[in-house]
Amino acid sequence: MMLAECRQKLSLPFPPTKQTLATLLKACSSQPHQLTQIHALVLTSGLSVKNSLITQLLANLVILGDVQYARKLFDEMHKPRVFLWNTLIRGYVKNDMPVESVSLYGRMSSLGVRPDGFTFPFVVKASAELPDSWAALTIHAHVFGDVGLADYLFETMIERDLVAWNSFIAACVQMGYASKALALFHRMGLARIKPDAVTIVSALSACGQLGCLNIGNKIFDSALYDGMESNIIVENARLDMCMKCGSTHMARTLFDEMRLRNVVSWSTMILGYAVNGKSEEALALFSRMQNEGPKPNYVTYLGVLFACSHAGLVSQGRAYFSYIVDSNDQNLQPRREHYSCMVDILGRSGHIEEAYSFIMGMPIEPDAGVWGALLGACAIHKNVKVGQVAADKLFELAADIASYHVLLSNMYASAGRWDSVEKVRLRMRKKCIKKVAAYSSIELNSEVHVFYTGDNSHPQSSSIYQKLEDLYMQIGSLGYISEVGSVHHDVEMEEKEAMLRVHSEKLAAAFGLINVEPESPIRIIKNLRTCDDCHNFFKFISRISMREIIMRDKSRFHHFRNGTCSCKDFW
Repeated sequence: MMLAECRQKLSLPFPPTKQTLATLLKACSSQPHQLTQIHALVLTSGLSVKNSLITQLLANLVILGDVQYARKLFDEMHKPRVFLWNTLIRGYVKNDMPVESVSLYGRMSSLGVRPDGFTFPFVVKASAELPDSWAALTIHAHVFGDVGLADYLFETMIERDLVAWNSFIAACVQMGYASKALALFHRMGLARIKPDAVTIVSALSACGQLGCLNIGNKIFDSALYDGMESNIIVENARLDMCMKCGSTHMARTLFDEMRLRNVVSWSTMILGYAVNGKSEEALALFSRMQNEGPKPNYVTYLGVLFACSHAGLVSQGRAYFSYIVDSNDQNLQPRREHYSCMVDILGRSGHIEEAYSFIMGMPIEPDAGVWGALLGACAIHKNVKVGQVAADKLFELAADIASYHVLLSNMYASAGRWDSVEKVRLRMRKKCIKKVAAYSSIELNSEVHVFYTGDNSHPQSSSIYQKLEDLYMQIGSLGYISEVGSVHHDVEMEEKEAMLRVHSEKLAAAFGLINVEPESPIRIIKNLRTCDDCHNFFKFISRISMREIIMRDKSRFHHFRNGTCSCKDFW
Protein backbone atom coordinates (compact mmCIF):
# COMPACT_ATOMS: atom_id res chain seq x y z
CA MET A 1 0.00 0.00 0.00
CA MET A 2 1.36 3.44 -0.94
CA LEU A 3 1.65 6.10 1.75
CA ALA A 4 -1.09 8.26 0.19
CA GLU A 5 -3.45 5.26 0.11
CA CYS A 6 -2.63 4.44 3.71
CA ARG A 7 -3.35 8.03 4.76
CA GLN A 8 -6.66 8.09 2.87
CA LYS A 9 -7.76 4.75 4.29
CA LEU A 10 -7.17 6.03 7.81
CA SER A 11 -8.98 9.32 6.97
CA LEU A 12 -6.04 11.39 8.19
CA PRO A 13 -6.13 15.16 7.61
CA PHE A 14 -3.58 17.10 5.61
CA PRO A 15 -1.42 18.83 6.58
CA PRO A 16 -0.86 16.25 9.31
CA THR A 17 -0.52 16.91 13.02
CA LYS A 18 1.84 15.17 15.39
CA GLN A 19 -0.95 12.80 16.46
CA THR A 20 -1.91 11.87 12.89
CA LEU A 21 1.71 11.27 11.97
CA ALA A 22 2.09 8.96 14.96
CA THR A 23 -0.98 7.04 13.78
CA LEU A 24 0.46 6.84 10.28
CA LEU A 25 3.77 5.55 11.63
CA LYS A 26 1.99 2.78 13.51
CA ALA A 27 -0.09 1.76 10.50
CA CYS A 28 2.75 1.82 7.98
CA SER A 29 5.63 0.46 10.04
CA SER A 30 6.26 -2.75 8.12
CA GLN A 31 7.91 -1.33 4.99
CA PRO A 32 11.16 0.68 5.00
CA HIS A 33 10.08 2.55 1.86
CA GLN A 34 6.92 3.77 3.56
CA LEU A 35 8.92 4.88 6.58
CA THR A 36 11.24 7.00 4.45
CA GLN A 37 8.18 8.63 2.89
CA ILE A 38 6.82 9.34 6.36
CA HIS A 39 10.15 10.95 7.23
CA ALA A 40 9.76 13.25 4.22
CA LEU A 41 6.23 14.06 5.36
CA VAL A 42 7.50 14.87 8.85
CA LEU A 43 10.07 17.25 7.40
CA THR A 44 7.60 19.04 5.12
CA SER A 45 5.08 19.34 7.94
CA GLY A 46 7.52 21.31 10.06
CA LEU A 47 7.24 18.80 12.90
CA SER A 48 10.76 17.40 12.58
CA VAL A 49 11.77 19.06 15.81
CA LYS A 50 9.47 16.70 17.64
CA ASN A 51 11.96 14.10 18.78
CA SER A 52 9.25 11.64 19.79
CA LEU A 53 8.22 11.20 16.13
CA ILE A 54 11.81 10.75 14.98
CA THR A 55 12.41 8.36 17.87
CA GLN A 56 9.53 6.14 16.78
CA LEU A 57 10.60 6.36 13.14
CA LEU A 58 14.22 5.53 13.94
CA ALA A 59 13.25 2.58 16.14
CA ASN A 60 11.06 1.15 13.36
CA LEU A 61 13.85 1.53 10.81
CA VAL A 62 16.27 -0.31 13.08
CA ILE A 63 13.79 -3.15 13.58
CA LEU A 64 13.42 -3.47 9.81
CA GLY A 65 17.21 -3.51 9.38
CA ASP A 66 17.64 -0.17 7.61
CA VAL A 67 20.35 1.05 10.00
CA GLN A 68 21.95 3.31 7.40
CA TYR A 69 18.84 5.45 7.07
CA ALA A 70 18.35 5.23 10.84
CA ARG A 71 21.86 6.62 11.32
CA LYS A 72 21.03 9.47 8.95
CA LEU A 73 18.05 10.37 11.13
CA PHE A 74 20.12 9.97 14.27
CA ASP A 75 22.84 12.34 13.09
CA GLU A 76 20.22 15.01 12.37
CA MET A 77 18.79 14.87 15.90
CA HIS A 78 19.59 17.44 18.58
CA LYS A 79 20.91 15.74 21.72
CA PRO A 80 19.40 12.26 21.24
CA ARG A 81 18.48 10.45 24.43
CA VAL A 82 20.39 7.43 25.73
CA PHE A 83 17.53 5.23 24.51
CA LEU A 84 18.28 6.21 20.91
CA TRP A 85 22.01 5.64 21.31
CA ASN A 86 21.22 2.17 22.65
CA THR A 87 18.73 1.51 19.86
CA LEU A 88 21.23 2.27 17.12
CA ILE A 89 24.10 0.46 18.88
CA ARG A 90 21.87 -2.61 19.18
CA GLY A 91 20.78 -2.22 15.56
CA TYR A 92 24.38 -2.34 14.39
CA VAL A 93 24.97 -5.49 16.46
CA LYS A 94 21.91 -7.26 15.05
CA ASN A 95 22.95 -6.37 11.52
CA ASP A 96 26.47 -7.78 11.95
CA MET A 97 28.15 -4.38 12.09
CA PRO A 98 30.25 -4.63 15.29
CA VAL A 99 32.82 -2.00 14.28
CA GLU A 100 30.08 0.58 13.74
CA SER A 101 28.51 -0.37 17.07
CA VAL A 102 31.72 0.12 19.05
CA SER A 103 32.51 3.28 17.09
CA LEU A 104 29.11 4.77 17.92
CA TYR A 105 29.67 4.00 21.57
CA GLY A 106 32.97 5.83 21.28
CA ARG A 107 31.21 8.89 19.93
CA MET A 108 28.66 8.63 22.73
CA SER A 109 31.45 8.59 25.29
CA SER A 110 33.39 11.44 23.71
CA LEU A 111 30.28 13.66 23.76
CA GLY A 112 29.81 13.04 27.46
CA VAL A 113 26.55 11.07 27.13
CA ARG A 114 26.33 8.77 30.13
CA PRO A 115 25.49 5.15 29.27
CA ASP A 116 22.86 3.26 31.23
CA GLY A 117 22.50 -0.37 32.21
CA PHE A 118 21.39 -1.35 28.70
CA THR A 119 24.34 0.18 26.86
CA PHE A 120 27.25 -2.00 27.91
CA PRO A 121 25.72 -5.41 27.07
CA PHE A 122 25.20 -4.29 23.46
CA VAL A 123 28.76 -2.97 23.18
CA VAL A 124 30.24 -6.05 24.82
CA LYS A 125 28.38 -8.24 22.35
CA ALA A 126 29.71 -6.11 19.49
CA SER A 127 33.25 -6.27 20.82
CA ALA A 128 33.05 -10.05 21.10
CA GLU A 129 32.61 -10.19 17.34
CA LEU A 130 35.77 -8.18 16.69
CA PRO A 131 38.98 -10.09 15.85
CA ASP A 132 40.52 -9.44 19.27
CA SER A 133 37.78 -8.24 21.56
CA TRP A 134 39.81 -7.44 24.65
CA ALA A 135 42.60 -5.68 22.80
CA ALA A 136 40.08 -3.78 20.69
CA LEU A 137 38.19 -2.56 23.73
CA THR A 138 41.38 -1.62 25.53
CA ILE A 139 42.49 0.46 22.56
CA HIS A 140 39.01 1.92 22.26
CA ALA A 141 38.92 2.83 25.94
CA HIS A 142 42.30 4.50 25.62
CA VAL A 143 41.32 6.49 22.53
CA PHE A 144 38.11 7.80 24.03
CA GLY A 145 39.40 8.13 27.59
CA ASP A 146 36.60 5.89 28.81
CA VAL A 147 37.64 3.33 31.38
CA GLY A 148 34.02 2.44 32.18
CA LEU A 149 33.51 0.09 29.26
CA ALA A 150 36.81 -1.70 29.79
CA ASP A 151 35.96 -1.98 33.49
CA TYR A 152 32.56 -3.48 32.69
CA LEU A 153 34.02 -5.99 30.27
CA PHE A 154 36.78 -6.97 32.68
CA GLU A 155 34.42 -7.50 35.60
CA THR A 156 32.01 -9.60 33.51
CA MET A 157 34.71 -11.92 32.18
CA ILE A 158 34.26 -15.48 33.41
CA GLU A 159 37.99 -16.14 33.36
CA ARG A 160 40.67 -13.49 33.48
CA ASP A 161 44.03 -14.60 32.17
CA LEU A 162 47.33 -12.72 32.31
CA VAL A 163 46.63 -10.98 29.00
CA ALA A 164 43.35 -9.58 30.34
CA TRP A 165 44.98 -8.28 33.53
CA ASN A 166 47.90 -6.77 31.63
CA SER A 167 45.65 -5.12 29.06
CA PHE A 168 43.40 -3.48 31.61
CA ILE A 169 46.24 -2.36 33.89
CA ALA A 170 48.09 -0.87 30.90
CA ALA A 171 44.92 0.91 29.70
CA CYS A 172 44.42 2.45 33.16
CA VAL A 173 48.01 3.69 33.22
CA GLN A 174 47.77 5.16 29.71
CA MET A 175 44.57 7.01 30.60
CA GLY A 176 45.99 8.41 33.83
CA TYR A 177 44.16 6.13 36.26
CA ALA A 178 47.34 5.21 38.11
CA SER A 179 45.66 4.48 41.44
CA LYS A 180 43.21 2.13 39.76
CA ALA A 181 46.10 0.42 37.96
CA LEU A 182 47.88 -0.27 41.26
CA ALA A 183 44.64 -1.49 42.84
CA LEU A 184 44.24 -3.92 39.93
CA PHE A 185 47.85 -5.03 40.36
CA HIS A 186 47.10 -5.81 44.00
CA ARG A 187 43.92 -7.72 43.03
CA MET A 188 45.94 -9.64 40.48
CA GLY A 189 48.20 -10.88 43.26
CA LEU A 190 45.24 -11.90 45.40
CA ALA A 191 43.90 -13.84 42.40
CA ARG A 192 47.25 -15.68 42.30
CA ILE A 193 48.02 -14.51 38.77
CA LYS A 194 51.78 -14.25 38.48
CA PRO A 195 52.86 -10.96 36.86
CA ASP A 196 55.28 -10.89 33.97
CA ALA A 197 57.58 -8.17 32.69
CA VAL A 198 54.69 -6.43 30.91
CA THR A 199 52.76 -6.19 34.18
CA ILE A 200 55.76 -4.82 36.06
CA VAL A 201 56.41 -2.13 33.43
CA SER A 202 52.81 -0.89 33.78
CA ALA A 203 52.94 -1.02 37.58
CA LEU A 204 56.21 0.93 37.68
CA SER A 205 54.72 3.51 35.32
CA ALA A 206 51.73 3.89 37.65
CA CYS A 207 54.09 4.40 40.59
CA GLY A 208 55.93 7.06 38.61
CA GLN A 209 52.69 8.93 37.95
CA LEU A 210 51.80 8.86 41.64
CA GLY A 211 55.32 9.54 42.91
CA CYS A 212 55.29 6.30 44.91
CA LEU A 213 58.99 5.43 44.94
CA ASN A 214 58.84 2.93 47.81
CA ILE A 215 55.89 1.05 46.34
CA GLY A 216 57.62 0.89 42.97
CA ASN A 217 60.84 -0.46 44.43
CA LYS A 218 58.91 -3.10 46.39
CA ILE A 219 57.08 -4.19 43.25
CA PHE A 220 60.35 -4.52 41.35
CA ASP A 221 62.15 -6.38 44.14
CA SER A 222 59.20 -8.71 44.70
CA ALA A 223 59.04 -9.56 41.01
CA LEU A 224 62.73 -10.45 40.95
CA TYR A 225 62.30 -12.55 44.10
CA ASP A 226 59.46 -14.45 42.42
CA GLY A 227 61.72 -15.36 39.54
CA MET A 228 60.95 -12.73 36.92
CA GLU A 229 63.88 -12.17 34.60
CA SER A 230 64.56 -8.48 34.26
CA ASN A 231 65.26 -6.98 30.86
CA ILE A 232 66.17 -3.61 29.46
CA ILE A 233 62.50 -2.60 29.08
CA VAL A 234 61.82 -3.24 32.77
CA GLU A 235 65.06 -1.53 33.78
CA ASN A 236 64.19 1.52 31.68
CA ALA A 237 60.75 1.61 33.30
CA ARG A 238 62.41 1.63 36.70
CA LEU A 239 64.72 4.46 35.64
CA ASP A 240 61.70 6.44 34.51
CA MET A 241 59.88 5.77 37.78
CA CYS A 242 62.85 6.94 39.85
CA MET A 243 63.16 10.14 37.85
CA LYS A 244 59.42 10.84 38.11
CA CYS A 245 59.70 10.38 41.87
CA GLY A 246 62.57 12.86 42.04
CA SER A 247 65.16 10.25 42.99
CA THR A 248 67.85 11.26 40.52
CA HIS A 249 70.66 9.71 42.56
CA MET A 250 68.97 6.29 42.62
CA ALA A 251 68.25 6.54 38.90
CA ARG A 252 71.88 7.36 38.14
CA THR A 253 73.11 4.45 40.24
CA LEU A 254 70.80 2.08 38.37
CA PHE A 255 71.85 3.58 35.04
CA ASP A 256 75.55 3.15 35.78
CA GLU A 257 74.96 -0.48 36.82
CA MET A 258 73.06 -1.42 33.65
CA ARG A 259 74.94 -3.94 31.54
CA LEU A 260 73.12 -2.81 28.41
CA ARG A 261 71.79 0.67 27.68
CA ASN A 262 69.79 1.72 24.65
CA VAL A 263 68.62 5.10 23.40
CA VAL A 264 65.60 4.91 25.72
CA SER A 265 67.90 4.50 28.74
CA TRP A 266 69.97 7.56 27.84
CA SER A 267 66.96 9.68 26.86
CA THR A 268 65.11 8.78 30.08
CA MET A 269 68.06 9.96 32.14
CA ILE A 270 68.56 13.19 30.17
CA LEU A 271 64.88 14.13 30.27
CA GLY A 272 64.68 13.10 33.92
CA TYR A 273 67.60 15.30 34.87
CA ALA A 274 66.05 18.19 32.95
CA VAL A 275 62.65 18.12 34.67
CA ASN A 276 64.39 17.70 38.03
CA GLY A 277 66.21 20.99 37.51
CA LYS A 278 69.59 19.35 36.96
CA SER A 279 70.33 20.87 33.58
CA GLU A 280 74.10 20.63 33.90
CA GLU A 281 73.89 16.89 34.55
CA ALA A 282 71.47 16.48 31.63
CA LEU A 283 73.73 18.25 29.14
CA ALA A 284 76.85 16.51 30.48
CA LEU A 285 75.20 13.12 30.01
CA PHE A 286 74.09 14.13 26.52
CA SER A 287 77.69 15.00 25.66
CA ARG A 288 78.78 11.61 26.95
CA MET A 289 76.03 9.93 24.92
CA GLN A 290 77.32 11.58 21.76
CA ASN A 291 80.79 10.19 22.45
CA GLU A 292 80.05 6.66 23.67
CA GLY A 293 76.33 5.96 23.58
CA PRO A 294 73.77 5.19 20.89
CA LYS A 295 72.69 7.77 18.35
CA PRO A 296 70.32 10.35 19.92
CA ASN A 297 66.74 10.51 18.65
CA TYR A 298 64.02 13.15 18.78
CA VAL A 299 63.13 12.25 22.39
CA THR A 300 66.75 12.78 23.43
CA TYR A 301 66.75 16.25 21.93
CA LEU A 302 63.45 17.01 23.62
CA GLY A 303 65.21 16.33 26.92
CA VAL A 304 68.10 18.55 25.88
CA LEU A 305 65.73 21.41 25.03
CA PHE A 306 63.94 20.90 28.35
CA ALA A 307 67.29 21.25 30.10
CA CYS A 308 67.95 24.52 28.30
CA SER A 309 64.45 25.78 29.07
CA HIS A 310 64.60 25.12 32.81
CA ALA A 311 68.04 26.69 33.14
CA GLY A 312 67.47 29.73 30.93
CA LEU A 313 70.10 28.61 28.43
CA VAL A 314 68.72 30.52 25.46
CA SER A 315 71.80 30.47 23.23
CA GLN A 316 72.38 26.76 23.73
CA GLY A 317 68.70 26.08 23.12
CA ARG A 318 68.80 27.96 19.84
CA ALA A 319 71.90 26.01 18.79
CA TYR A 320 70.43 22.59 19.60
CA PHE A 321 67.16 23.44 17.87
CA SER A 322 68.97 24.70 14.76
CA TYR A 323 70.93 21.45 14.65
CA ILE A 324 67.84 19.22 14.50
CA VAL A 325 66.16 21.55 11.98
CA ASP A 326 69.18 21.36 9.67
CA SER A 327 69.69 17.63 10.18
CA ASN A 328 69.01 15.27 7.30
CA ASP A 329 68.08 12.55 9.77
CA GLN A 330 64.30 12.09 9.71
CA ASN A 331 64.42 10.74 13.27
CA LEU A 332 65.66 14.12 14.46
CA GLN A 333 63.26 16.38 12.59
CA PRO A 334 61.51 18.63 15.12
CA ARG A 335 57.96 17.82 16.12
CA ARG A 336 55.43 20.12 17.72
CA GLU A 337 56.80 19.23 21.16
CA HIS A 338 60.20 20.63 20.13
CA TYR A 339 58.60 23.83 18.88
CA SER A 340 56.67 24.16 22.16
CA CYS A 341 59.90 23.72 24.07
CA MET A 342 61.67 26.36 21.98
CA VAL A 343 58.81 28.80 22.61
CA ASP A 344 59.19 28.03 26.32
CA ILE A 345 62.96 28.63 26.18
CA LEU A 346 62.44 32.05 24.61
CA GLY A 347 59.33 33.06 26.53
CA ARG A 348 60.45 31.91 29.96
CA SER A 349 63.59 34.03 29.55
CA GLY A 350 61.53 37.09 28.69
CA HIS A 351 61.93 37.05 24.91
CA ILE A 352 58.17 37.21 24.36
CA GLU A 353 58.18 39.01 21.01
CA GLU A 354 60.82 36.66 19.63
CA ALA A 355 58.79 33.67 20.82
CA TYR A 356 55.73 35.04 19.03
CA SER A 357 57.71 35.64 15.82
CA PHE A 358 59.10 32.11 16.12
CA ILE A 359 55.56 30.71 16.21
CA MET A 360 54.47 32.77 13.23
CA GLY A 361 57.41 31.37 11.24
CA MET A 362 56.75 27.72 12.06
CA PRO A 363 56.60 25.42 9.00
CA ILE A 364 53.84 23.39 10.68
CA GLU A 365 50.57 24.57 12.18
CA PRO A 366 51.05 25.54 15.86
CA ASP A 367 48.94 23.44 18.20
CA ALA A 368 47.57 24.18 21.66
CA GLY A 369 50.85 23.11 23.25
CA VAL A 370 52.76 25.79 21.35
CA TRP A 371 50.30 28.59 22.11
CA GLY A 372 50.00 27.35 25.70
CA ALA A 373 53.76 27.74 26.16
CA LEU A 374 53.51 31.32 24.93
CA LEU A 375 50.56 32.10 27.20
CA GLY A 376 52.44 30.64 30.16
CA ALA A 377 55.42 32.86 29.43
CA CYS A 378 53.16 35.90 29.08
CA ALA A 379 51.60 35.11 32.46
CA ILE A 380 55.05 34.97 34.07
CA HIS A 381 56.20 38.24 32.52
CA LYS A 382 52.78 39.96 32.63
CA ASN A 383 52.69 40.61 28.88
CA VAL A 384 48.94 41.02 28.51
CA LYS A 385 49.03 42.10 24.86
CA VAL A 386 50.72 38.99 23.46
CA GLY A 387 49.05 36.82 26.08
CA GLN A 388 45.64 37.82 24.76
CA VAL A 389 46.68 36.81 21.23
CA ALA A 390 47.85 33.42 22.52
CA ALA A 391 44.63 32.95 24.49
CA ASP A 392 42.47 33.73 21.44
CA LYS A 393 44.31 31.03 19.49
CA LEU A 394 43.95 28.58 22.35
CA PHE A 395 40.21 29.16 22.61
CA GLU A 396 39.95 28.25 18.93
CA LEU A 397 41.99 25.06 19.34
CA ALA A 398 41.07 23.92 22.85
CA ALA A 399 38.06 25.92 23.93
CA ASP A 400 37.14 23.67 26.86
CA ILE A 401 40.54 23.32 28.55
CA ALA A 402 40.24 24.93 31.98
CA SER A 403 43.97 25.48 32.54
CA TYR A 404 44.24 27.95 29.65
CA HIS A 405 41.33 29.99 30.98
CA VAL A 406 42.93 30.00 34.42
CA LEU A 407 46.28 31.12 32.98
CA LEU A 408 44.62 34.03 31.20
CA SER A 409 42.63 34.96 34.29
CA ASN A 410 45.76 34.88 36.45
CA MET A 411 47.63 37.04 33.96
CA TYR A 412 44.86 39.64 34.10
CA ALA A 413 44.80 39.43 37.90
CA SER A 414 48.56 40.02 38.12
CA ALA A 415 48.07 43.13 35.98
CA GLY A 416 45.21 44.30 38.21
CA ARG A 417 42.64 44.01 35.42
CA TRP A 418 39.85 42.60 37.56
CA ASP A 419 37.14 43.40 35.00
CA SER A 420 38.94 41.15 32.51
CA VAL A 421 39.31 38.48 35.19
CA GLU A 422 35.56 38.49 35.71
CA LYS A 423 34.95 38.21 31.96
CA VAL A 424 37.11 35.08 31.77
CA ARG A 425 35.35 33.55 34.76
CA LEU A 426 31.96 34.41 33.27
CA ARG A 427 33.00 32.67 30.05
CA MET A 428 33.97 29.60 32.06
CA ARG A 429 30.62 29.56 33.85
CA LYS A 430 28.68 29.90 30.62
CA LYS A 431 30.61 27.04 29.03
CA CYS A 432 30.45 24.96 32.23
CA ILE A 433 34.25 24.85 32.37
CA LYS A 434 35.35 24.02 35.89
CA LYS A 435 38.76 24.81 37.31
CA VAL A 436 40.67 21.70 38.34
CA ALA A 437 40.83 21.46 42.12
CA ALA A 438 44.37 21.74 43.47
CA TYR A 439 45.64 18.84 45.53
CA SER A 440 48.92 17.43 46.79
CA SER A 441 49.85 13.88 47.70
CA ILE A 442 52.58 12.24 49.74
CA GLU A 443 53.47 8.58 50.18
CA LEU A 444 54.01 7.15 53.66
CA ASN A 445 54.46 3.45 54.43
CA SER A 446 53.16 2.41 50.99
CA GLU A 447 50.01 4.51 51.42
CA VAL A 448 49.25 7.70 49.49
CA HIS A 449 47.82 10.60 51.51
CA VAL A 450 46.01 13.30 49.53
CA PHE A 451 45.40 16.88 50.69
CA TYR A 452 43.22 19.59 49.18
CA THR A 453 43.41 23.31 49.93
CA GLY A 454 42.00 23.97 53.40
CA ASP A 455 41.50 20.24 53.92
CA ASN A 456 40.29 19.12 57.35
CA SER A 457 39.44 15.53 56.48
CA HIS A 458 42.73 13.87 57.39
CA PRO A 459 42.83 12.00 60.74
CA GLN A 460 45.89 14.04 61.72
CA SER A 461 44.39 17.40 60.75
CA SER A 462 44.79 18.93 64.22
CA SER A 463 48.47 18.03 64.37
CA ILE A 464 49.02 19.17 60.79
CA TYR A 465 47.52 22.62 61.35
CA GLN A 466 49.38 23.01 64.63
CA LYS A 467 52.61 22.10 62.84
CA LEU A 468 51.83 24.72 60.19
CA GLU A 469 51.34 27.39 62.83
CA ASP A 470 54.66 26.46 64.43
CA LEU A 471 56.39 26.67 61.05
CA TYR A 472 54.89 30.10 60.32
CA MET A 473 56.11 31.35 63.70
CA GLN A 474 59.64 30.14 63.03
CA ILE A 475 60.02 31.35 59.45
CA GLY A 476 58.32 34.65 60.25
CA SER A 477 61.17 35.44 62.61
CA LEU A 478 63.59 34.77 59.74
CA GLY A 479 61.94 37.26 57.41
CA TYR A 480 59.27 35.22 55.61
CA ILE A 481 56.43 37.38 54.28
CA SER A 482 53.41 35.99 52.43
CA GLU A 483 53.49 36.74 48.72
CA VAL A 484 49.89 37.85 48.36
CA GLY A 485 50.39 38.38 44.63
CA SER A 486 49.95 34.62 44.34
CA VAL A 487 46.25 35.05 45.16
CA HIS A 488 44.39 35.91 41.98
CA HIS A 489 41.21 37.12 43.67
CA ASP A 490 40.11 40.69 44.33
CA VAL A 491 39.80 40.38 48.10
CA GLU A 492 41.26 42.09 51.16
CA MET A 493 44.90 41.52 52.14
CA GLU A 494 44.01 39.54 55.27
CA GLU A 495 41.83 37.18 53.28
CA LYS A 496 44.59 36.64 50.74
CA GLU A 497 47.02 35.73 53.51
CA ALA A 498 44.49 33.33 55.02
CA MET A 499 43.97 31.63 51.65
CA LEU A 500 47.71 31.15 51.17
CA ARG A 501 48.25 29.59 54.59
CA VAL A 502 46.28 26.44 53.78
CA HIS A 503 47.47 25.53 50.28
CA SER A 504 47.53 21.79 49.73
CA GLU A 505 51.31 21.46 49.38
CA LYS A 506 51.80 23.19 52.73
CA LEU A 507 49.48 20.70 54.42
CA ALA A 508 51.35 17.84 52.77
CA ALA A 509 54.69 19.29 53.90
CA ALA A 510 53.49 19.61 57.50
CA PHE A 511 52.26 16.01 57.38
CA GLY A 512 55.63 14.91 56.01
CA LEU A 513 57.59 16.75 58.68
CA ILE A 514 55.50 15.01 61.33
CA ASN A 515 55.64 11.49 59.91
CA VAL A 516 58.54 10.94 57.49
CA GLU A 517 61.76 9.63 59.01
CA PRO A 518 64.31 12.45 59.50
CA GLU A 519 66.90 10.83 57.24
CA SER A 520 64.45 10.46 54.33
CA PRO A 521 63.45 13.18 51.86
CA ILE A 522 59.87 14.43 51.93
CA ARG A 523 58.36 13.81 48.48
CA ILE A 524 55.27 15.77 47.48
CA ILE A 525 53.30 15.61 44.24
CA LYS A 526 51.22 18.68 43.26
CA ASN A 527 48.75 18.36 40.38
CA LEU A 528 49.05 22.04 39.38
CA ARG A 529 51.86 24.59 39.19
CA THR A 530 52.93 25.64 42.67
CA CYS A 531 52.57 29.32 43.50
CA ASP A 532 55.33 31.81 44.33
CA ASP A 533 54.34 31.92 47.98
CA CYS A 534 54.49 28.15 48.46
CA HIS A 535 57.83 28.05 46.66
CA ASN A 536 59.21 30.65 49.06
CA PHE A 537 57.62 28.88 52.04
CA PHE A 538 59.32 25.61 51.12
CA LYS A 539 62.72 27.27 50.90
CA PHE A 540 62.30 28.62 54.42
CA ILE A 541 61.10 25.37 55.98
CA SER A 542 63.86 23.34 54.30
CA ARG A 543 66.27 25.69 56.06
CA ILE A 544 64.79 25.51 59.56
CA SER A 545 64.04 21.78 59.45
CA MET A 546 67.33 20.78 57.79
CA ARG A 547 65.27 18.44 55.60
CA GLU A 548 65.29 17.83 51.87
CA ILE A 549 61.85 18.43 50.38
CA ILE A 550 61.19 17.29 46.82
CA MET A 551 58.08 18.66 45.18
CA ARG A 552 56.86 17.74 41.71
CA ASP A 553 54.33 20.15 40.30
CA LYS A 554 52.63 20.15 36.90
CA SER A 555 55.72 21.14 34.94
CA ARG A 556 58.86 20.24 36.88
CA PHE A 557 60.56 19.24 40.12
CA HIS A 558 61.73 21.51 42.91
CA HIS A 559 64.41 20.11 45.22
CA PHE A 560 64.52 22.27 48.36
CA ARG A 561 67.58 22.02 50.57
CA ASN A 562 69.10 24.44 53.11
CA GLY A 563 66.90 27.33 52.01
CA THR A 564 67.52 27.03 48.27
CA CYS A 565 65.76 25.35 45.37
CA SER A 566 67.24 23.39 42.49
CA CYS A 567 65.38 25.64 40.04
CA LYS A 568 67.43 28.62 41.26
CA ASP A 569 64.15 30.55 41.30
CA PHE A 570 63.95 30.32 37.50
CA TRP A 571 60.66 28.59 36.85
